[in-house]
Amino acid sequence: MTAIFMREGNLFRATEQAGGPWSPDMLQGSATTGLMVREVERLAAVSGFAVRRLTFDLWRPAGLRAFRTETDMLRDGRKAKTMQVRLMDGEVEIGRCTALLTAQGESPADPFSKAAVADAGPETGSPPPAFAQKWSRYFQNVSVRLIEGALEKPGPAAAWMRLDVPMVEGEVNTPLLQAVQAADFSSGVGQIVDMRQWTFVNPEISLYFFRAPEGEWILIRSRTRVGSNGAGLTTASLSDRHGAFAEVMQAMTFEKREAQAQAS
Repeated sequence: MTAIFMREGNLFRATEQAGGPWSPDMLQGSATTGLMVREVERLAAVSGFAVRRLTFDLWRPAGLRAFRTETDMLRDGRKAKTMQVRLMDGEVEIGRCTALLTAQGESPADPFSKAAVADAGPETGSPPPAFAQKWSRYFQNVSVRLIEGALEKPGPAAAWMRLDVPMVEGEVNTPLLQAVQAADFSSGVGQIVDMRQWTFVNPEISLYFFRAPEGEWILIRSRTRVGSNGAGLTTASLSDRHGAFAEVMQAMTFEKREAQAQAS
């Protein structure tokens, strides 16, 4: 089975399956975040702590090269730990994940919460048009089932997603990895511009978890708002078959494509 990354000693070599939407020779953001979160999950399991927040700063475009990860514990507390994972291309830092882990315990009942209406499952959804699925090489390895809105039309939408190939050869994609790789598509699910006229990128993404995700399928329900000077914000909720488990925020930056800019 084809994987997004192949092991080369202590390195991870990106395959063509990792190609992103703006260039087939550059990593999809989901590949970058997915590779880093593996280390977070490993250290969380060792400590017995829960992953509560993940903030990914995507500093530089990354080509289809071999990468390594470097991990540091920034704060090793009794109730909370803060760690970082750096993604390195040689001596160049491509991106960084800062993770907050907290000790696990008993949760109180929430008398003010309303019973959530169950979302329609992925088996009830419909796949996007074939041309939309070709958004990137990476995206062609993701199963998508829309239950609200449409990927090819601007506006809020809700879609179930599942990465169908291993992030790393020989490994099983965990629910947390599925959630993180899916979250990067929040701005695409809730896009509000014509991609033929505009580019939109998120140089960072943050996820806040109030419980651990379960299963392979992740539901993204997202919307995007545009501000001034090319700025925007995408917010999304992530759910599994048992309900919501995390919130996502992405700082967006928009840029008119060159041909459109010259025309105007």
